[in-house]
Amino acid sequence: MSGDSSGNPGTAVGSRLLPLYAAGFVTAFGAHSIAASLGGYTEATHASLLTLGVLLAVYDGAEIVLKPLFGALADRIGPRPVLLGGLLAFALASAASCWRATQR
Repeated sequence: MSGDSSGNPGTAVGSRLLPLYAAGFVTAFGAHSIAASLGGYTEATHASLLTLGVLLAVYDGAEIVLKPLFGALADRIGPRPVLLGGLLAFALASAASCWRATQR
């Protein structure tokens, strides 16, 4: 049985995964804070609000579809590899986006 000396099962496992859960929270918070600032994007690029709404809907739709899939994967192979893989993919996508922005 996993746990700590207080008899709470899973406490040791939860404390080891806490940094990964915190990083997942930060990435989700960052994505939604960007979404909140998209209103200014319409003025700078003359994009329509409909376009921005579609972008947000696609993002949220992908989140709704992919969360159960990655949840099932985490149940099979464990949460650590899934969280690390997601964070790595997020970092690579962010770096590619920054690189592309500097090429303009």
